[in-house]
Order: sequence, then C-alpha cells, then structure tokens
Amino acid sequence: MENLLYLGTLHSQSSFSRDDLRVAMKNCGMYMSEASFKSKLQWLINSGKIVRVGRNAYCIPSDGLYKYRYEHSKLSGDVAERLQENHPYLDFTIFELAQLNEFINHQVAHNALFVSVEADLGGFVFDTLKAAYPGKILLYPNTNTYHQYWSSDIIVIGKLITESPKDREIPWAARLEKILVDIITDPLLSSTVSESEYPGIYWNAFRKYVVDESCLFRYAKRRGSDGKIYQLITQTGLQLRTRRQ
Repeated sequence: MENLLYLGTLHSQSSFSRDDLRVAMKNCGMYMSEASFKSKLQWLINSGKIVRVGRNAYCIPSDGLYKYRYEHSKLSGDVAERLQENHPYLDFTIFELAQLNEFINHQVAHNALFVSVEADLGGFVFDTLKAAYPGKILLYPNTNTYHQYWSSDIIVIGKLITESPKDREIPWAARLEKILVDIITDPLLSSTVSESEYPGIYWNAFRKYVVDESCLFRYAKRRGSDGKIYQLITQTGLQLRTRRQ
C-alpha cells in the first residue's frame, strides 16, 4: 500500500508548493531523483490525493471539496462528436446553461448550449450543425437577438477567447474557472444570470469544488475582469488559498 504519511504534515495548510511536498517526503525518509519526484507528483494529482489550486500551489482535498465534474447532456455529447468528426483540429468548448443549477437559487428550466469556437470559424461550425439541428442555431447573436430567438436546447455559437482554460480530461468541456469568469463577462450570460446570483454562485463553487485560482485570475485578466472578480470574492467572505495571481 502506498505510504502517504508525508501528506499528513501538509493537510492543515491551505496550500503548499512542490518544494514543501518534497521536504515533507524527505522528513518521512523518502528520497528520490527529480524525475521520480515529478512522476510521484503527477500520480498524486491524477489519483486525486492532491489538487492544483494555483501556479505551483496544491492542497489536499478536504471538507467535501471535489474536482469539478459535470455530467453533460446527450445533446452536448452529440454536438461535440459531430464537431470532432467534421473538424478534427477545431478548438472549441461547450457550456450548458443548466450547469449553473447547482449554484443558483432561480433554477434554469430550459437548457441552452454555448459552443465557443476559434475566431472566424463560427461559420463552418454553423454549416456543420444547421442540418442536424434546424432552427436551433444562433451564430454570434447580440443580446437582443439571443433573447428574441431563445428556445429550449438552442445552440449558441460564440467566439472562443484565446488562452481560455482547457479541461485536461475532456478538452471541449468548459472548466469551472472559465464558467465563473464568463457568467460575469460574457454579454449573453450576464444578461441571463442576475447579478444578485453572483455571490451565491462563487460561494457554492468555492465551498464545493477546488478552484485553480491562478487559472481563474489569469483568464479573468484576459477578459478584463480580474479586479471585479477579486472584489466579488473578498466581499463574499471567501478566503483565497493563494495570493492573487
């Protein structure tokens, strides 16, 4: 059985670095090469023993914290498969409006898919999907068009922001960090989700899931909202595990 005693000395810390982990291992009599240490670190991450919360910052999941997972609808899976088959090199993400239901008070009754694709490729994606989902595709709509033609399971094609966070296991799945930023910065989402819901969304997300804070603020800065999101987090009473990145 894997000896994990060294993790016990790090359990009480809100976050720790690779050097902290290596020292803890040495204190428990574990000496290894740099290559072996990197391999062990990756195993700890992959097995869920530790999780990344920032740049060179990790924590041991506790108090019911989990890595964010969402069971996507069949529609999302079908759309993703169709895009992968027709555009194997396309960079895209899919976010379902219903994903917010576990975080908000006013539940989303009718789902919608937000498919973000590389700039200038939206037209190709529209052509690929329109035959399979007639009357259900909106290409780069403004807020008024979105609400005018909105219907259950509508598919909204938007532009993928460069350097958007990527899920390592399901590349097209929107990461939690991306969702937390987009609901505030994306005009369509911010017009759909009431601003009064923001504190609850962030509170529930941080209390239930491990958030990569470096990833969150890097993407927020890319979208010009890092200051606003930092203020929201502090006003909500949440404690960041790392310094603001």
